[in-house]
Amino acid sequence: MEKPICFVGLALVLLMLQACELVNARDEDICRLFSNNTVIRDPDSCSRSITCIDFVSHYSSCSGNTPFFDKDQGKCVKTLSSTSSCSISCEGVANHFLADPKSCYGYYYCSENEIAMYGKCPDSTHFNATTETCTHQYESACTTSTFEYCNIVPDNVNFDNLQGCDKYHVCTKGKLSDKTCTNQYYQASSGTCVAKALVNCDAHPNANLCGKASKPTVDKFVPDGATCRGYFYCAKQADGSPDQNPIWNQCPQDKFFDESSQMCISPTLVKCTNDRCDGRTLDFVLSTTLGCRNYYHCSGGVASAEKSCGNYFFDEELGGCVPNIKSYTACTK
Repeated sequence: MEKPICFVGLALVLLMLQACELVNARDEDICRLFSNNTVIRDPDSCSRSITCIDFVSHYSSCSGNTPFFDKDQGKCVKTLSSTSSCSISCEGVANHFLADPKSCYGYYYCSENEIAMYGKCPDSTHFNATTETCTHQYESACTTSTFEYCNIVPDNVNFDNLQGCDKYHVCTKGKLSDKTCTNQYYQASSGTCVAKALVNCDAHPNANLCGKASKPTVDKFVPDGATCRGYFYCAKQADGSPDQNPIWNQCPQDKFFDESSQMCISPTLVKCTNDRCDGRTLDFVLSTTLGCRNYYHCSGGVASAEKSCGNYFFDEELGGCVPNIKSYTACTK
Protein backbone atom coordinates (compact mmCIF):
# COMPACT_ATOMS: atom_id res chain seq x y z
CA MET A 1 0.00 0.00 0.00
CA GLU A 2 1.18 3.49 -0.77
CA LYS A 3 0.43 6.61 1.19
CA PRO A 4 0.38 10.09 -0.42
CA ILE A 5 3.23 12.21 0.85
CA CYS A 6 3.19 16.00 0.91
CA PHE A 7 5.91 18.13 2.52
CA VAL A 8 5.68 21.89 3.02
CA GLY A 9 8.83 22.32 0.93
CA LEU A 10 7.33 20.33 -1.93
CA ALA A 11 4.12 22.33 -1.77
CA LEU A 12 6.08 25.58 -2.07
CA VAL A 13 8.01 24.25 -5.05
CA LEU A 14 4.81 23.19 -6.78
CA LEU A 15 3.22 26.57 -6.18
CA MET A 16 6.30 28.29 -7.61
CA LEU A 17 6.15 26.09 -10.69
CA GLN A 18 2.47 26.90 -11.14
CA ALA A 19 3.25 30.61 -10.94
CA CYS A 20 5.98 30.21 -13.57
CA GLU A 21 3.50 28.45 -15.87
CA LEU A 22 1.21 31.47 -15.72
CA VAL A 23 4.04 33.87 -16.56
CA ASN A 24 5.38 31.74 -19.41
CA ALA A 25 2.01 30.63 -20.76
CA ARG A 26 2.67 32.17 -24.17
CA ASP A 27 5.80 30.07 -24.63
CA GLU A 28 3.41 27.17 -25.25
CA ASP A 29 1.38 26.68 -28.41
CA ILE A 30 -1.78 28.77 -28.16
CA CYS A 31 -3.64 26.08 -30.13
CA ARG A 32 -3.67 23.89 -27.04
CA LEU A 33 -6.80 25.92 -26.13
CA PHE A 34 -8.75 25.43 -29.37
CA SER A 35 -10.61 22.72 -31.23
CA ASN A 36 -9.58 21.52 -34.68
CA ASN A 37 -9.78 23.97 -37.61
CA THR A 38 -10.33 27.01 -35.40
CA VAL A 39 -8.82 30.08 -37.09
CA ILE A 40 -7.55 33.01 -35.02
CA ARG A 41 -5.27 35.99 -35.55
CA ASP A 42 -1.65 35.49 -34.55
CA PRO A 43 -1.22 37.39 -31.24
CA ASP A 44 2.20 38.54 -32.48
CA SER A 45 1.14 39.96 -35.83
CA CYS A 46 -1.69 41.91 -37.41
CA SER A 47 -1.05 40.15 -40.73
CA ARG A 48 -0.84 36.48 -39.80
CA SER A 49 -3.53 33.95 -39.04
CA ILE A 50 -3.27 30.68 -37.16
CA THR A 51 -5.22 27.54 -38.01
CA CYS A 52 -5.29 25.05 -35.14
CA ILE A 53 -4.90 21.40 -36.12
CA ASP A 54 -4.44 18.79 -33.39
CA PHE A 55 -3.40 21.55 -30.94
CA VAL A 56 -0.59 22.73 -33.25
CA SER A 57 -0.45 26.21 -34.83
CA HIS A 58 -0.25 26.47 -38.62
CA TYR A 59 0.57 30.00 -39.82
CA SER A 60 -0.52 31.91 -42.91
CA SER A 61 0.47 35.47 -43.88
CA CYS A 62 -1.52 38.17 -45.62
CA SER A 63 0.20 40.25 -48.31
CA GLY A 64 -0.26 42.60 -51.26
CA ASN A 65 -3.35 44.79 -51.24
CA THR A 66 -4.91 42.79 -48.39
CA PRO A 67 -2.20 42.95 -45.70
CA PHE A 68 -4.35 42.58 -42.58
CA PHE A 69 -6.06 39.53 -41.14
CA ASP A 70 -9.63 40.13 -39.97
CA LYS A 71 -10.36 37.59 -37.23
CA ASP A 72 -14.15 38.09 -37.51
CA GLN A 73 -14.30 37.61 -41.28
CA GLY A 74 -11.59 34.96 -41.14
CA LYS A 75 -9.74 36.37 -44.16
CA CYS A 76 -7.15 38.89 -45.36
CA VAL A 77 -8.53 42.38 -45.91
CA LYS A 78 -7.37 45.77 -47.18
CA THR A 79 -8.20 47.69 -43.99
CA LEU A 80 -9.45 47.01 -40.48
CA SER A 81 -11.99 48.95 -38.46
CA SER A 82 -10.74 51.88 -36.44
CA THR A 83 -11.71 50.00 -33.26
CA SER A 84 -9.41 47.08 -34.02
CA SER A 85 -6.33 46.59 -31.85
CA CYS A 86 -4.50 46.26 -35.18
CA SER A 87 -5.75 49.52 -36.64
CA ILE A 88 -3.07 51.00 -38.94
CA SER A 89 -3.53 53.94 -41.27
CA CYS A 90 -1.26 54.99 -44.14
CA GLU A 91 -3.09 58.28 -44.57
CA GLY A 92 -0.53 61.06 -44.94
CA VAL A 93 2.50 58.76 -44.58
CA ALA A 94 2.99 57.47 -48.14
CA ASN A 95 6.44 56.01 -48.85
CA HIS A 96 7.08 55.42 -45.15
CA PHE A 97 7.40 52.32 -42.98
CA LEU A 98 5.20 51.77 -39.90
CA ALA A 99 5.62 49.27 -37.10
CA ASP A 100 3.25 46.33 -36.69
CA PRO A 101 1.67 47.19 -33.31
CA LYS A 102 1.57 43.50 -32.33
CA SER A 103 5.07 42.52 -33.33
CA CYS A 104 8.70 43.51 -32.79
CA TYR A 105 9.79 42.27 -36.20
CA GLY A 106 6.78 43.16 -38.40
CA TYR A 107 6.30 46.36 -40.33
CA TYR A 108 4.12 47.93 -43.06
CA TYR A 109 5.29 49.91 -46.08
CA CYS A 110 2.82 52.61 -47.08
CA SER A 111 2.83 52.85 -50.87
CA GLU A 112 2.26 55.99 -52.90
CA ASN A 113 -1.42 55.00 -53.00
CA GLU A 114 -1.39 54.92 -49.19
CA ILE A 115 -1.90 51.15 -49.15
CA ALA A 116 -0.21 49.23 -46.33
CA MET A 117 1.98 46.34 -47.47
CA TYR A 118 3.16 43.87 -44.82
CA GLY A 119 6.77 42.81 -44.33
CA LYS A 120 8.97 41.43 -41.58
CA CYS A 121 12.58 41.80 -40.55
CA PRO A 122 15.11 38.96 -40.86
CA ASP A 123 15.79 36.62 -37.95
CA SER A 124 17.55 38.17 -34.93
CA THR A 125 16.41 41.69 -35.89
CA HIS A 126 13.60 44.01 -34.81
CA PHE A 127 11.91 46.83 -36.67
CA ASN A 128 12.92 50.31 -35.48
CA ALA A 129 10.05 52.75 -36.10
CA THR A 130 12.29 55.79 -35.59
CA THR A 131 14.87 54.89 -38.22
CA GLU A 132 12.38 52.84 -40.27
CA THR A 133 14.93 50.04 -40.54
CA CYS A 134 15.56 46.57 -39.16
CA THR A 135 18.16 46.60 -36.37
CA HIS A 136 19.84 44.03 -34.16
CA GLN A 137 17.66 42.76 -31.31
CA TYR A 138 20.18 43.92 -28.71
CA GLU A 139 19.75 47.47 -30.02
CA SER A 140 15.96 47.28 -29.75
CA ALA A 141 13.77 48.39 -26.86
CA CYS A 142 10.78 46.45 -28.21
CA THR A 143 9.23 43.65 -26.18
CA THR A 144 6.55 41.20 -27.21
CA SER A 145 3.19 42.90 -27.14
CA THR A 146 0.50 41.80 -24.72
CA PHE A 147 -2.84 40.75 -26.11
CA GLU A 148 -6.44 40.19 -25.12
CA TYR A 149 -8.05 36.97 -26.33
CA CYS A 150 -11.06 38.69 -27.86
CA ASN A 151 -8.75 40.74 -30.08
CA ILE A 152 -7.58 37.54 -31.79
CA VAL A 153 -10.52 35.12 -31.38
CA PRO A 154 -13.81 35.43 -33.31
CA ASP A 155 -17.07 35.79 -31.40
CA ASN A 156 -18.93 32.67 -30.26
CA VAL A 157 -15.90 30.37 -30.37
CA ASN A 158 -15.38 28.32 -27.20
CA PHE A 159 -11.83 27.83 -25.96
CA ASP A 160 -10.18 26.32 -22.92
CA ASN A 161 -9.75 28.13 -19.63
CA LEU A 162 -6.71 26.49 -18.04
CA GLN A 163 -7.72 27.67 -14.56
CA GLY A 164 -10.25 24.86 -14.16
CA CYS A 165 -11.20 21.54 -15.76
CA ASP A 166 -14.84 22.62 -15.94
CA LYS A 167 -14.18 26.12 -17.24
CA TYR A 168 -13.95 27.67 -20.71
CA HIS A 169 -14.00 31.07 -22.40
CA VAL A 170 -16.11 32.58 -25.16
CA CYS A 171 -16.04 36.05 -26.73
CA THR A 172 -19.37 37.81 -27.15
CA LYS A 173 -19.37 41.12 -29.02
CA GLY A 174 -15.65 41.38 -28.36
CA LYS A 175 -15.99 40.83 -24.61
CA LEU A 176 -14.51 37.83 -22.81
CA SER A 177 -16.91 35.68 -20.80
CA ASP A 178 -16.09 32.85 -18.41
CA LYS A 179 -18.33 29.78 -18.68
CA THR A 180 -18.61 26.68 -16.51
CA CYS A 181 -19.73 23.18 -17.50
CA THR A 182 -22.46 21.65 -15.31
CA ASN A 183 -21.31 18.32 -13.83
CA GLN A 184 -18.98 17.88 -16.80
CA TYR A 185 -15.52 19.01 -17.92
CA TYR A 186 -14.55 21.15 -20.89
CA GLN A 187 -12.84 19.28 -23.73
CA ALA A 188 -10.64 21.56 -25.85
CA SER A 189 -10.43 19.12 -28.77
CA SER A 190 -14.20 19.21 -29.37
CA GLY A 191 -14.96 22.63 -27.89
CA THR A 192 -17.77 21.17 -25.78
CA CYS A 193 -18.58 19.97 -22.27
CA VAL A 194 -18.25 16.19 -21.96
CA ALA A 195 -18.13 13.47 -19.29
CA LYS A 196 -15.30 14.10 -16.83
CA ALA A 197 -13.64 10.78 -17.63
CA LEU A 198 -13.03 11.92 -21.21
CA VAL A 199 -10.86 14.87 -20.16
CA ASN A 200 -7.27 14.54 -18.99
CA CYS A 201 -6.97 17.47 -16.61
CA ASP A 202 -5.31 18.22 -13.28
CA ALA A 203 -6.95 21.60 -12.58
CA HIS A 204 -9.90 20.04 -10.75
CA PRO A 205 -12.31 22.47 -9.06
CA ASN A 206 -11.31 22.76 -5.41
CA ALA A 207 -13.92 25.13 -3.96
CA ASN A 208 -14.97 24.06 -0.46
CA LEU A 209 -13.01 20.80 -0.70
CA CYS A 210 -11.10 21.75 2.44
CA GLY A 211 -14.17 22.42 4.52
CA LYS A 212 -15.93 25.56 5.71
CA ALA A 213 -14.68 28.43 7.83
CA SER A 214 -16.47 26.96 10.85
CA LYS A 215 -14.87 23.54 10.34
CA PRO A 216 -11.82 23.50 8.03
CA THR A 217 -10.17 20.24 6.97
CA VAL A 218 -6.58 20.39 8.23
CA ASP A 219 -3.53 18.34 7.22
CA LYS A 220 -5.60 15.73 5.39
CA PHE A 221 -6.01 14.33 1.90
CA VAL A 222 -9.44 14.58 0.26
CA PRO A 223 -10.79 13.12 -3.04
CA ASP A 224 -10.66 15.47 -6.03
CA GLY A 225 -14.34 14.76 -6.73
CA ALA A 226 -13.77 13.81 -10.37
CA THR A 227 -11.48 10.77 -10.48
CA CYS A 228 -10.83 7.68 -8.38
CA ARG A 229 -7.08 8.26 -8.29
CA GLY A 230 -6.88 12.00 -7.63
CA TYR A 231 -6.72 13.78 -4.29
CA PHE A 232 -5.95 17.18 -2.76
CA TYR A 233 -3.86 17.92 0.30
CA CYS A 234 -5.52 20.43 2.61
CA ALA A 235 -2.76 22.19 4.52
CA LYS A 236 -3.23 23.97 7.84
CA GLN A 237 -3.55 27.74 7.42
CA ALA A 238 -2.02 30.24 9.85
CA ASP A 239 -5.31 32.13 10.18
CA GLY A 240 -7.35 28.96 10.73
CA SER A 241 -9.29 29.30 7.47
CA PRO A 242 -9.78 26.44 4.96
CA ASP A 243 -6.98 25.92 2.44
CA GLN A 244 -8.11 27.76 -0.71
CA ASN A 245 -5.28 26.40 -2.87
CA PRO A 246 -4.81 22.73 -1.96
CA ILE A 247 -2.17 20.76 -3.84
CA TRP A 248 -3.46 18.09 -6.27
CA ASN A 249 -1.85 14.73 -6.86
CA GLN A 250 -2.91 11.23 -7.87
CA CYS A 251 -2.25 7.62 -6.99
CA PRO A 252 -0.10 5.40 -9.24
CA GLN A 253 -1.67 3.21 -11.92
CA ASP A 254 -4.04 0.54 -10.60
CA LYS A 255 -4.40 2.27 -7.23
CA PHE A 256 -7.38 4.31 -5.99
CA PHE A 257 -7.39 6.95 -3.27
CA ASP A 258 -9.20 5.90 -0.10
CA GLU A 259 -10.19 8.81 2.13
CA SER A 260 -10.84 6.72 5.24
CA SER A 261 -7.34 5.24 5.31
CA GLN A 262 -5.72 8.27 3.63
CA MET A 263 -3.91 5.83 1.36
CA CYS A 264 -3.63 4.62 -2.24
CA ILE A 265 -4.98 1.06 -2.19
CA SER A 266 -6.47 -1.66 -4.40
CA PRO A 267 -9.49 -0.40 -6.41
CA THR A 268 -11.56 -3.38 -5.23
CA LEU A 269 -11.41 -1.90 -1.72
CA VAL A 270 -12.65 1.57 -2.73
CA LYS A 271 -16.27 2.39 -3.55
CA CYS A 272 -15.57 5.19 -6.01
CA THR A 273 -18.34 5.89 -8.52
CA ASN A 274 -16.21 7.99 -10.89
CA ASP A 275 -14.77 6.32 -13.99
CA ARG A 276 -13.10 3.16 -12.65
CA CYS A 277 -11.09 2.65 -15.84
CA ASP A 278 -9.02 5.78 -15.32
CA GLY A 279 -5.38 4.81 -14.77
CA ARG A 280 -6.08 1.08 -15.00
CA THR A 281 -3.97 -1.44 -16.93
CA LEU A 282 -6.73 -4.08 -16.86
CA ASP A 283 -9.15 -4.60 -19.73
CA PHE A 284 -12.08 -5.39 -17.43
CA VAL A 285 -12.69 -3.83 -14.00
CA LEU A 286 -15.19 -4.16 -11.19
CA SER A 287 -18.31 -2.01 -10.96
CA THR A 288 -19.54 -0.65 -7.61
CA THR A 289 -23.06 -2.00 -8.18
CA LEU A 290 -24.10 -4.00 -5.12
CA GLY A 291 -23.72 -7.74 -5.49
CA CYS A 292 -20.32 -7.78 -7.25
CA ARG A 293 -21.83 -9.15 -10.47
CA ASN A 294 -21.19 -6.14 -12.71
CA TYR A 295 -18.10 -4.85 -14.54
CA TYR A 296 -16.79 -2.39 -17.14
CA HIS A 297 -14.71 -2.88 -20.26
CA CYS A 298 -11.85 -0.33 -20.36
CA SER A 299 -10.72 1.32 -23.57
CA GLY A 300 -8.17 4.13 -23.50
CA GLY A 301 -8.73 4.63 -19.78
CA VAL A 302 -12.49 5.15 -20.23
CA ALA A 303 -15.24 2.75 -19.18
CA SER A 304 -17.81 1.42 -21.62
CA ALA A 305 -21.42 0.72 -20.62
CA GLU A 306 -21.78 -1.41 -17.50
CA LYS A 307 -22.18 -5.13 -18.13
CA SER A 308 -23.45 -7.96 -15.93
CA CYS A 309 -22.30 -11.52 -15.21
CA GLY A 310 -25.93 -12.54 -14.67
CA ASN A 311 -26.06 -15.16 -11.92
CA TYR A 312 -22.26 -15.31 -11.73
CA PHE A 313 -19.84 -12.97 -9.96
CA PHE A 314 -17.13 -10.79 -11.45
CA ASP A 315 -13.54 -11.67 -10.51
CA GLU A 316 -11.35 -8.61 -11.16
CA GLU A 317 -8.10 -10.53 -10.81
CA LEU A 318 -9.17 -13.04 -13.48
CA GLY A 319 -11.02 -10.38 -15.49
CA GLY A 320 -14.06 -12.60 -15.96
CA CYS A 321 -17.26 -14.05 -14.53
CA VAL A 322 -16.98 -16.92 -12.03
CA PRO A 323 -19.53 -19.07 -10.16
CA ASN A 324 -17.95 -18.66 -6.72
CA ILE A 325 -19.10 -15.77 -4.54
CA LYS A 326 -17.10 -12.55 -4.60
CA SER A 327 -17.50 -9.89 -1.92
CA TYR A 328 -15.20 -6.98 -2.69
CA THR A 329 -15.53 -3.92 -0.45
CA ALA A 330 -16.24 -1.77 -3.50
CA CYS A 331 -19.47 -3.63 -4.30
CA THR A 332 -20.73 -4.73 -0.91
CA LYS A 333 -21.14 -1.46 0.99
